[in-house]
Amino acid sequence: MEEIKLNLDESKKYVIACSFGPDSMALLSAAIKEKLNIVVAHVNYRKRDAAIKEQTELTRYCEKYKIKVCVLDLLGEKSEGNFQDWARKKRYEFFKKVADEERADYVLVAHNEDDLIETYLMQKKRGNFTKNPGISEKIAIFGIEIIRPLLGYSKAFLEQYDIANNTPYSIDESNLKDQYTRNRIRHTIVQKMTQEERKAVIEEIKNIKGPTIEYKTKLTKHEFLDMPYSLVVASLDYWMGKVLEHRNLSEKFVAQIKNGFKTNTNQRIKLTKSVYLELDYNEVFIVNASRLNSYSFITKATFKNKWLDIDFSHGAEDRGILELPKECVVKNCDKNDKYRIKDYSSQVRRLFIDWKMPLYLREVWPAIYSNEGKILYIPRYRKDFVDEHKSKFKINTDYFLKF
Repeated sequence: MEEIKLNLDESKKYVIACSFGPDSMALLSAAIKEKLNIVVAHVNYRKRDAAIKEQTELTRYCEKYKIKVCVLDLLGEKSEGNFQDWARKKRYEFFKKVADEERADYVLVAHNEDDLIETYLMQKKRGNFTKNPGISEKIAIFGIEIIRPLLGYSKAFLEQYDIANNTPYSIDESNLKDQYTRNRIRHTIVQKMTQEERKAVIEEIKNIKGPTIEYKTKLTKHEFLDMPYSLVVASLDYWMGKVLEHRNLSEKFVAQIKNGFKTNTNQRIKLTKSVYLELDYNEVFIVNASRLNSYSFITKATFKNKWLDIDFSHGAEDRGILELPKECVVKNCDKNDKYRIKDYSSQVRRLFIDWKMPLYLREVWPAIYSNEGKILYIPRYRKDFVDEHKSKFKINTDYFLKF
């Protein structure tokens, strides 16, 4: 029996995503043979009667080789929307968590040649344009690099590998049903392909050159309007993939977006739960909506997180705050509040309009409030604004455009 060659750096540490299916167990078996530094991550969705037994057998197998197993048990959790999309997001969030806790360098996932062909055929069916047709060997999700070292091996080979190496595995009976598009493509097309047909599809995938594109989350209005359909889809698909969410972007839908963006009106289009597309004052932003959260915290004069850096420890008179309370509250501005500037008061929403602030920033723009709820200070917004105050109130606006 031919051995699996993972071609991985033996000096690194890896999280192996293992469902106890034949593919992931073949990956685990091969990693053990190559004596890689590994930890196993297993997600139990509690959707099948066999789930507990599979978890137990996986744990027993790993104990034999003294491998740590981290389990995410989703007992009692209800899926939101499409189960497959929800489950995919849950498990990759978990893989990221395990990688961080175990200080691992990479996550290994057991996608194989059949998955590659199935994904490519699904992309063709949807008319999707992507930079890397099929499945990429490497991709970053939630800030951790995912490696798929089995894309050169068929599902049939991996099952035979398990049998030859006495590696236990279980078949998920839901994969035998045609409830999902992928399953239908697998059973009616991929599994019936000859070796020559499989090779022809793989060669087709290799020869496709995806559109050349610089993946940016900030474009001028004209840049976006001038992008051909294929580049718009490739760009938006890329960012949606970063948060494991997808929306089918038909030519008609993209044309509707472009027609709407030809106006001078600020607009927001919700592509997925976590990805917004916005037109703001002749600029188009792709926004990571998962970062647009409400917040409120108490500070004594200094505070710092990933996007905010405040230091009023030496006073804030240069910002019009003559007396800073011992404790004050920093939170999202209430757009209905009024703020006094010199000799007049203005509603916060009016200030945002006058400052030409993008829509996404209006949701998170901070202000300092007294404990009684009075606004003490709102930092000014201007595109490319240079803050020359001696006291510090820095806002990293690009934080909300990062995925």
